[in-house]
Formats: sequence, C-alpha cells, structure tokens
Amino acid sequence: KDSPHKIQRSIRLRSPLPLPRWLSLSRPHSLALSCLNSHSMDSLELSVAVGSFAVHFILFELLSGFGSSPDAQKLKACYLSHIHCATTLTSCIAYWLTYPVSLFSPEFMVQGPAGFEMQWMRCTVSFSVGYFANDLVRMIQHSSIGGADMIAHHIIIGGFFLTGLIDRCCTPYHFLFMIEELSTPFLNLRWQYRAEKDSKVYAFCQAAFVILFFICRILIGTGLVWFGGVVVLPSYILAQPSAIRQGHLITQFTACTLSRFLNLYWLWKIYKIAAGGSYKKGHVDEDKVR
Repeated sequence: KDSPHKIQRSIRLRSPLPLPRWLSLSRPHSLALSCLNSHSMDSLELSVAVGSFAVHFILFELLSGFGSSPDAQKLKACYLSHIHCATTLTSCIAYWLTYPVSLFSPEFMVQGPAGFEMQWMRCTVSFSVGYFANDLVRMIQHSSIGGADMIAHHIIIGGFFLTGLIDRCCTPYHFLFMIEELSTPFLNLRWQYRAEKDSKVYAFCQAAFVILFFICRILIGTGLVWFGGVVVLPSYILAQPSAIRQGHLITQFTACTLSRFLNLYWLWKIYKIAAGGSYKKGHVDEDKVR
C-alpha cells in the first residue's frame, strides 16, 4: 500500500502545469489562443476551394458547343459568372437577413463569429476563391473575357480572400463584400443581349446594372463596409501584439482599398458612357472605354 507521501507526490506530478499568462482564457488574450488552435484553412474549406476551381474549369470546357471565337469564350465566362453569383449572393444575402452583422466591431469583422456562422462564411469565400482562380486563368487565355482592370480585380480580390482564409482573419469583410456581386449578372446579361439593343430586356439589364452598381459597390461596399473599416481598424491594428499580425491586417486593408479604386474607375466608365450619350446609339463595350 502506498504511503501518504507517495500519494501526495503522485498527485503533484499528475497535476497540470499552470498556463503562462499569455495563454490564459481571459478576453484580451483569446485571439492569441484561437490563432494557436486554428491557424490555417481546414480540409473542408480547402476542398471547397479546389472543388470550385475544378467544377468551373470543367464546365468551361464542357461549354465548347458555343464555339471557339472570342465572343464564345466570353459567353461561357458569363454563364460561369451567373453560377458564381447565384451561389455567393444567395449565401451572403441569407446571412445578412438571418444573423446580426456588427460592421463597427473590429473583433467581429476580423475574428468573425463562432461555430456554424463562421464556417458558413469561410466555405462561401472558399467557393469564390476557386471561381476567381479559374476565371483569372481564362482571362489570361482569352483576352475577350476581361481586360487588365478585371485581371487586376481578380488578383487583388483572390489574394485578399485567400490570405485571409489561410490566416483566419477578416473573413466577415470578404464575405460581406460579396453583396457587390449583385450588379454583375445584369452586366453580363447586358452583353448577352447586345444584339437586341432596343429590347426591353436590354434596357432593363442596363438600368439595373447601373442602379445596383451604385447601391452595392459604392454605397454599401465602399460607403458602409469599407468606411466602417477606416473608422475602427487603425486602433485595432495598432493594438495587435505581433508585428506580423499587424502587417497582415494592413495588407488586407490595403487590398480592400485598392478594390475601392477599381470600383471608382468603373463608376467613371459608366459616367463616361452615360454622359457621352453613345449608349443611345448602340451597345457600348465597357472594356473598350478609355
């Protein structure tokens, strides 16, 4: 039978070592602990991103019946864009209508919500990353799909999304910015119905694109989501204990800001088309506006 001294020594040896102060579960250090526990994309998110790329890549090839002309390549890209928009917009709008969104809480916008809500956001963003990767490849292959501004957009947004997924930060920003895609289907449809310039469908798509572009990309995306970051993120970034973390958050905010310049550039194109009155004479290809 063990002596009382042996029992006491055994209990002491089996007792867990005290955690360092920086690993405590108190609120100021919860971010450090969460980063240690989950520091990269998980297998589900990676599978969604890779699967999305593969599905969009294969679908583009399967649409070979449209032909091989530059217009045929752009038409195929339009159909894939419709699939991407239908998926991401349904997910994003459903979240906006179902759960509270704390735009002016840096903790929420950088770290994100917990559990299923966060997985919802991250899987949707992963799906979008796969789409943007495939679309970027197709733009490089076929210049008719998109010009230099669209290539820049996909590199900025794709990198913005992907690095945030890997480092597990800013996913709510990425996810909520998807509301900007609401104008994209009407831009595509405007091009698809360009041969029927005098039709009501063309006129509706053109008007819907302009209105939704201004509401979603300028008022909501830039005026609300981005400006909210301008207000709350600087002090939050400076409060981060790691220079690496600070640098990544600054990079995320910079990429977001660059995408705002692209939106303003496209708004200038819209204004130029409208002010010139050329849209009344025939279809104007926005990629050719300088």
